[in-house]
Amino acid sequence: MPRKKQTTKSRIVKAAWNLFYKNGYDDTTVEDIIKLSKTSKGTFYHYFKGKDALLSTLSDLFDQKYEEIYSTMDQTLSSREKLLLLNHELFYMIETSIDRNLLASLYSSQLVTKDNRSLLDDDRYYFQLITEIITAGINSGEFCSASTAELVKIYTMYERGLLYDWSLCEGKYPLSAYSDRLLPHVLDNFAKGL
Repeated sequence: MPRKKQTTKSRIVKAAWNLFYKNGYDDTTVEDIIKLSKTSKGTFYHYFKGKDALLSTLSDLFDQKYEEIYSTMDQTLSSREKLLLLNHELFYMIETSIDRNLLASLYSSQLVTKDNRSLLDDDRYYFQLITEIITAGINSGEFCSASTAELVKIYTMYERGLLYDWSLCEGKYPLSAYSDRLLPHVLDNFAKGL
């Protein structure tokens, strides 16, 4: 039963963000979200107090994308290749289907909130997956470090920093292509040791 609840909530989140990107946040109604997610009004309000509550679910959407990518990923890829692929696919999804202004709102709200900072929540699938991949890289000798936590912190800072910069620059450069050029240098340092 919990899986069904998660699936329903995930469907609502995905529908909402698709509509926010297509129509804009202000021009998307709760009724639009209910219709696209194929849920009822009662179900929507069971999970969310209103449309505003969906703004904090962007990290959930990112985690859903990571799960989708990882579930179809060739597990024989090296840790470096897995990180490059995950980053490319997520950043491509962000630049092609996430409203940049809403991404900027999420980042600014994370700076001032006294509530949960979802972008730093170690319990998220994202952090668990990145930790697993980096640990495997260290254990295989692909990455040189005694500290998984240090490499995870650097990797996640890199991603947050680039997303912040891309938002700040109003998306004036292609996010995934730019990261495709920069991330290999970060991972080179993981291989050399910090």
